[in-house]
Amino acid sequence: MKKERIAVVGLGQFGSSLVRELVHMKVEILAIDKNSQRVMEIAESCDDALTLDILDEEAIREHLIGVKTVVVCIGESPLPGILLTTIAKELKIPRVHVRAHGDTAQKILLKLGADDVYSPEKKAARRMALKLTVPNIVDSLPMGKDQAIVEIPVPDRWIGKTIGELEIRQNHAINLICIWRADADVADFSPAVDVPFQETDKVFLLGSKDRLADLKPSDS
Repeated sequence: MKKERIAVVGLGQFGSSLVRELVHMKVEILAIDKNSQRVMEIAESCDDALTLDILDEEAIREHLIGVKTVVVCIGESPLPGILLTTIAKELKIPRVHVRAHGDTAQKILLKLGADDVYSPEKKAARRMALKLTVPNIVDSLPMGKDQAIVEIPVPDRWIGKTIGELEIRQNHAINLICIWRADADVADFSPAVDVPFQETDKVFLLGSKDRLADLKPSDS
């Protein structure tokens, strides 16, 4: 299966770590930063690493052609995220993830069409606060290096069919953990086998990374 090309823009500590993790997962990467030293350090790890200033709109557009996902890892200023989101959406790139600090920047980026606005610092802070205040919390679920848990919209061809009809484990070698029912705003960890999936459902799945990567929202 051909891997989708992902562009990671910003090769600071978070961005460079993300590139290495994605390369380990055999994802085709385009790494971009205006700092040539950072680009040199990551160049041996990924398929393509470029020294580019994101304000060079023409060059950015040229190199983002064919990319399916853009991840902006520059969060100090909202300008890079705003510019790259605008360019990516004009190029009809399907997924844009942008790092941002502050509610105002988040609102602007979402209105521009960013699919996800994230803050690693906020997420880490929430996890640490929980660990400090809830005794014996399990921070992560141990799994094999090739295993993962994912959340995806219910695949199109599952809509209207039941768990019993689909036989997910037998046909896909994937375990269904739970279904998020948007209409009820609740996670169903013991779904009935005769209740059909709805278009607004999301599913949490456990399986090998290869199997999960093959299961696109439009797949059966």
